[in-house]
Amino acid sequence: MRRIVSTVAALALALVLGGHARAASTCTDCHGMPPIDAAYRNITTGGFKGSHQTHQPATATGTDCAVCHAGSATFATDHMNEKVELSSNINASPLAATYSKGVFFNQTSNPVMGTCSNVNCHFEKTTPTWAGAKLVSPTDCGVCHGSAPATGSHPSLLAAGKKHGDYYGTGTGSCVKCHPDHTVEAKPFAHATSAGKRPLSLRFTAAPNNGGTYSKTANLTYPNYLPSRNPARDGSCSAMYCHSDGNGGAARATATWGGTLAADCTGCHGGNAASAAPIITGLHAQHVNAAAVLGTTIECARCHNGPVSAGNDRAVTGVAAHVDGVKTVAFVGGGTWNATAKTCSATTCHSSGKATAPQPPTPAWTGAAMGCNGCHGTLNPLGTPDYASGGSGTALANSHAKHVAAAADCALCHANTTTTGTAIKAGSTLHTNGAIDVNLDTTNARVGATATWTAGTKTCATVYCHGATLTGGTTKSPVWGATLTGCGTCHGFPPATSVHTGKVATDCTGCHPHVNASGTGFTDASKHINGVVEASGGHAVPYYTHKSPAPTTAQCSGCHANASATAPYPAGTSPNYTAPDCRSCHVVKSPYGVADCSSCHGTAGATGVNLGRPTGSTFPNIAGQHGKSDHRVACSTCHGTYGTGRTDGTHGPGNHTPSTVSTRATKVNVTLSTWNPTTRTCGTVCSYNHGSKTWY
Repeated sequence: MRRIVSTVAALALALVLGGHARAASTCTDCHGMPPIDAAYRNITTGGFKGSHQTHQPATATGTDCAVCHAGSATFATDHMNEKVELSSNINASPLAATYSKGVFFNQTSNPVMGTCSNVNCHFEKTTPTWAGAKLVSPTDCGVCHGSAPATGSHPSLLAAGKKHGDYYGTGTGSCVKCHPDHTVEAKPFAHATSAGKRPLSLRFTAAPNNGGTYSKTANLTYPNYLPSRNPARDGSCSAMYCHSDGNGGAARATATWGGTLAADCTGCHGGNAASAAPIITGLHAQHVNAAAVLGTTIECARCHNGPVSAGNDRAVTGVAAHVDGVKTVAFVGGGTWNATAKTCSATTCHSSGKATAPQPPTPAWTGAAMGCNGCHGTLNPLGTPDYASGGSGTALANSHAKHVAAAADCALCHANTTTTGTAIKAGSTLHTNGAIDVNLDTTNARVGATATWTAGTKTCATVYCHGATLTGGTTKSPVWGATLTGCGTCHGFPPATSVHTGKVATDCTGCHPHVNASGTGFTDASKHINGVVEASGGHAVPYYTHKSPAPTTAQCSGCHANASATAPYPAGTSPNYTAPDCRSCHVVKSPYGVADCSSCHGTAGATGVNLGRPTGSTFPNIAGQHGKSDHRVACSTCHGTYGTGRTDGTHGPGNHTPSTVSTRATKVNVTLSTWNPTTRTCGTVCSYNHGSKTWY
């Protein structure tokens, strides 16, 4: 500006002409430096209308004035020409930045002020009127660049900046996450005066960050960041907490300025099992993505109730507790988290399953994988609850030890929770639900179709394992935790059937080899309560000899009189209760009491050389050439040892099943070396020389 104050000029001239020596005039002699802002031309202070104080440093020099007044760095008193002169491109802006009143205009005592346009220091926006009200921080931050700017990923309520807006707000308070906090400076807007001298200031030191980098620093250099340069601003952020996996590692997806991340958690640390990228840090996978073991997935909210909510754990509902530098662990259903030791305690998901029972050791987030015995039954490999029973029907009643011999046994009483005893049933939500769920597997023979459980009395009834299908028994509806002793609690001792009449404990092993000699225990407990009547009837199976001793009606009917579809032995046929499967081979007559071959081969009642000689047309009594007089020789002549009446299981069907009988039809055990089972011929090997005649 060039201002002429006539009196000052006249005085200066008089002093010079009068020969009085004095120092040269300075800027402060007339208007202060920087110029003093006033509402009018104040000849006392030198102030006049303007906004110089907010645009110049406290110790301004002529060089500072040159930003708007070209050449002012070398001004002398000759600039006092009653004109205000401005640069044709203020602050050397990339666009032609001008003052609305032109590059010069006459000085007056009450000038009408104008505005600047395209100046870089106002982010190329039209400025407020010169000498207008001072800008107020942070209210007026939007005068230059928006508050926050509506570009790229700056905080907003929509589009690319929505997540920044959700977490940090859309006001000026959000700026400090990536930029210096000018609001706390003595001159909050002074940073604009350095435009054209520095890059855009970007830093990541405000909480929750303590550092970070932006990949494309070229985007930040001057003048690339100005709107007229149409900046790309497509760099990516890295090495910062707010875009990480939350555990010190890199985020799952790269955060690009102006781009968008997935709406759920997969952009940073991963989400639940249903998400595109399930979380994998620490032991998260074993909790939220292990349905094959746990039956179903555990919601993130189960442990992080606050940042996310139950039923909607792919959406952050509590942003105040998220991306705040703290791992928020809060359990649904109760429990405590020790952040220092990284352990949880008193949670429903890591308990013995019964609040009043002794609890398992506190699990650690950094600990090894757990099996069933990590929570209940910590002293045995199966995880069978092994706390001391408190007694029949009590809160601490415990009969698990007598019911579980293998992991699969768990499924007999907890069928809706597990099918294997080593993993939770697919889709089941009954595990770690805070309740004891007893669901009897009524499809299993060891439980029985009519079995029931009454939770209120802790009683089971009409269950196979407590004698539902047997006669007698003193405690067939036992209470959980009760102490049962002796065989007579589930069935009569001996059972009240004709075959057991007169029997005593030591007789049990005669028909039930898995019972010990005293009849009070077992030599093989796996054959007790296994859904099968483990009885041999006093004979080896199969019973080839039908003697030692010769069976009686009572002996056979003990096993073969049961016509149930689930009976393990074929139903007998009166009067001797010979099993039907026996007659499929013993087609000639009942094998009952017979020790020779005539029940399968030949004619009933045959004797001598005709005993057992086949006379029929179907296996095992195909006549063939057996009836020829030349062949009335011992069976062993053609059948070797198979023709000696052997009863060791290699002569007839090995297990008395029709399928084996069918197989034997093509394997007639002929030991002649030239026997051809396909053509059924024996060649010329014998002295009878009947040639290659087909046997049948």
